[in-house]
Amino acid sequence: MYCNLKCKTLFLSVCLLLMNSIATAQDIENIAKQKPFAITGGFGLNYTSTSSSDSNRIPMPVFWGANLSLNLSIYGISIPVTAVFTNGKVNLSHSFNQFGFSPHYKWITLHAGYRQYSYSPFTVSGQTLFGGGMDVNYRKLRLGFFGGRLRKAVQVDSTMMFRQDIPGAYPVNISTENGINSYSVRPTFSRIGLGGKIGFGTPTNFVDFILFKGYDNVKSLSTPTDNRDLKPEENVVLGVNIFQRFLKHFTFGFNGAASIYTYDTNEELVKSDFQYLSVINKIIPVRLTTQAQWAAETNINISYPNFNLSGSYKRAQPYFRSMGINSFLTDLNLISIQPSWSMLKQKLRFTNLLQYQSDNLNRYKQLTTKRLMLNSSVSYQISDHWGIDLNYNGSDISQQKAKAQTADSIQSAQKSSSLTLSPRYLFSTDKISNITSLVTSFTGMRNSQIGGISNDIKNTYATLNNTFLIFRGGWNINTGLNFNNAVTSQNTLQSYGFNAGVSKALFGNSLTLSNNNTLLFNTLDGVSNGTTVSIDLNGNYNFLKRNTISIGYNYLYSPANGIYNLSDFQQNRLMISYQYNF
Repeated sequence: MYCNLKCKTLFLSVCLLLMNSIATAQDIENIAKQKPFAITGGFGLNYTSTSSSDSNRIPMPVFWGANLSLNLSIYGISIPVTAVFTNGKVNLSHSFNQFGFSPHYKWITLHAGYRQYSYSPFTVSGQTLFGGGMDVNYRKLRLGFFGGRLRKAVQVDSTMMFRQDIPGAYPVNISTENGINSYSVRPTFSRIGLGGKIGFGTPTNFVDFILFKGYDNVKSLSTPTDNRDLKPEENVVLGVNIFQRFLKHFTFGFNGAASIYTYDTNEELVKSDFQYLSVINKIIPVRLTTQAQWAAETNINISYPNFNLSGSYKRAQPYFRSMGINSFLTDLNLISIQPSWSMLKQKLRFTNLLQYQSDNLNRYKQLTTKRLMLNSSVSYQISDHWGIDLNYNGSDISQQKAKAQTADSIQSAQKSSSLTLSPRYLFSTDKISNITSLVTSFTGMRNSQIGGISNDIKNTYATLNNTFLIFRGGWNINTGLNFNNAVTSQNTLQSYGFNAGVSKALFGNSLTLSNNNTLLFNTLDGVSNGTTVSIDLNGNYNFLKRNTISIGYNYLYSPANGIYNLSDFQQNRLMISYQYNF
């Protein structure tokens, strides 16, 4: 009785664990033509066991789990549902927490539930919001608005403490008692987001004005917390988004935003004679922790059949933030130029990227970091059988003192370059196919520090691979030779060897067996340093049309070399999975 009850509970927990869904937009005009109800999906089980000579590299030696994936269709509204059950642990606190749909009729689209809104990269983009909204695209009118919750409140108590026993992982809020580390999630206020846009134009020529406001609900925590890092925040962002296409071959784009961000709404209001302060206070109260920053990006593109040139300039002030975007790189000055062209009926192609980047825009840092990058590639399809690719990547990073009193010892520079040459040969008939490719590369990196020790690295790499396919028999045979030579300021590590593998389809392609092996002979400073061995065995069996069983085994041995491994490393891994699709 206990087992049956427990199994039923686990099964229901898996099914209700997580509805991580984003339903596609529903066209109400065609709803009568849709099927009332349909369901597709799959169910899977997996097990992985790993044994290793270094337990610190394997945080989870035994892993087993189940997954459920469903797609419910109700009159054309698609509702994806996923559930995951891992190592006997079920967390129901997020059950059914991401469901949403967006029905539309002619030029009106409604949004409800969990939705993502993308107005511009500096205002609202990529954030998942629980609430509702509307988009109106009537002729040249572009109107939209939304409102809802950006983040749930997290109330932490003694029942939410978890033991910290995974090597190398250190979550926030760790406490130690009797030699046992415990951690809890960080308490947070719920966060509300409101936004809207109004614009005019077509999808290829438009101007949008955007307003977004986000704030933390200080009443969302039922009990007070003594966490000093927990401070309610507030944010208002005003943005503009422009895109124009003209003369058929030219496009111009501009995105800009100004953000007013308050890091602690408990602080006092700012008192000033600034004439516009009263106007700003009606939008967002200006406090002692309030900052105003801006970010903008502009780009222009020229496009012809055999030629393309694009350039962009991006500038983001330090500490620019918007609650409407997940993450953003600030303190950035970036210029990019990308020319590309083709010749000989597009058989010969050239692609280039030149980029300059710098930081320390407000001169608050001790050092200003500058980076110059050049990426160039040439691809030539000589004939139906022969082709060759040439790639060059170069980067120069330097630091300059922004203040005279800054010590020279913290100033560093790095230069790196990489050249890759890849010829290839293809031969194919209706019975066989053979592909031979050679990849050779040279990479050099020079690290320097004033008054410090330079750490230069040079690496030479080459691999010759051949893949032979026999279509009728289902054979796939691959062989290869490998060479790698790495030189640092301390050591020289060299490895050379081969790889070989074969796969075979049996019983009308229902069973596939494969084997891949790698053997590398290593030397350290000219002295033999053991052999690296890797063996992979895999089998996949499809039966009863919708069922698949997969079994895999991997063995890895790598000797100590003083650079990557401090001691000999050995690992065995067994993987078993089952999948049913319907």
